[in-house]
Amino acid sequence: MHPRIEQVQKMTPGITYMLLYSASLAFIVLHLYSGVLKWVYRPKAYDEHFHELFPAQRAVGVIYLMQVFEIPYLLHIGEPAALLYVNAFALLFFSIQMLVMCELYFFPRNLHTLKDYWIAIPAVIVLVPLFLQALGLIALPEGSRPWVFAAVLGVFAYYFFLNVRMALRIGRTIRQVNEEAYADAGDFPVRFAQYIQWLPVAVCLLLLINFCADNMWVKFARDIVFTVVSIWFCIFTLNPWRKVFTPAEQEVLSQQSHAVNRLNDKRYEQLRDKLQALLADETIIAEQHISIERFLSQMNINSKYLTEVIHRSGYQSFYDMINRHRVQMAIRLIQTEPEAKLFLIAERCGFSSAASMTKAFKQMGKESPSAYKPKQ
Repeated sequence: MHPRIEQVQKMTPGITYMLLYSASLAFIVLHLYSGVLKWVYRPKAYDEHFHELFPAQRAVGVIYLMQVFEIPYLLHIGEPAALLYVNAFALLFFSIQMLVMCELYFFPRNLHTLKDYWIAIPAVIVLVPLFLQALGLIALPEGSRPWVFAAVLGVFAYYFFLNVRMALRIGRTIRQVNEEAYADAGDFPVRFAQYIQWLPVAVCLLLLINFCADNMWVKFARDIVFTVVSIWFCIFTLNPWRKVFTPAEQEVLSQQSHAVNRLNDKRYEQLRDKLQALLADETIIAEQHISIERFLSQMNINSKYLTEVIHRSGYQSFYDMINRHRVQMAIRLIQTEPEAKLFLIAERCGFSSAASMTKAFKQMGKESPSAYKPKQ
């Protein structure tokens, strides 16, 4: 008998088995239920906008349903082969799940090809023999365990690289949205992306610890944590009380929120003067990837007050304000240094490229930057 099975039997067999079994069963059942929920549930509040709001819903549902492949561990609680398989499965398929969720949520496409599913092939190749061994259908050669660990970790390294690259891609997109689309820090997609940008990488690292520990109690803790997180995630992404507002309703709500002033006139004027002093500093305006936190710390106020000062000063958002001053700075440089290359002027003004500077000009209803060069 394997030492680990003897260990399970020595540690109050009945209670130990029930704890390990219950945690694993709860994890599997919850994910199966979540998969069905994500596949069929459609809150009436956003029937027409469902796929627009939740583009990854069905794909994530399918991956949730695939947690049924953890059942071999339920049949052989404590056995090393079953534990190795289930930990390897979690490490590889949760890494894939993170990639699918981020790709479909943040970068949705209307057309998916067979190539999109090739990403799972390395994981399947490694897991099939482990799955068959966990069921007792085959027995891998003695001494193969280190090689199995190496194979699983090799495939995981590939998925981990993709998750890191995805996190960096989300970060670049956030900066692009901030700079080019005048996104406010309060906009849900940008705020949500900033919160979870590195979450997939963190999940991968936690599962790596679980796999390398190769311990049934670490697996038990993983089941508990991920069950709680999955409950929160389902409620968060399928909140039946969430209301989808029409553009007209959103405009009314925006006007109402701007109409409620928290600052009296004297305090507003003081903060407005501080804000204008900061905006007059071109070294601040020219900072690439500038964030609202820089202004909050300089003005020593909270984001609600700064947002109110910005709107009462006539700007649509923080990044609208920044880009307006960048455009003014660019016009001045173009007129005073007509020989300078536009991409250099764009860089000096804080834009990521000449194209983003041109887009900012057009969004403000101005002519292209080259039109401001003095005529010979």
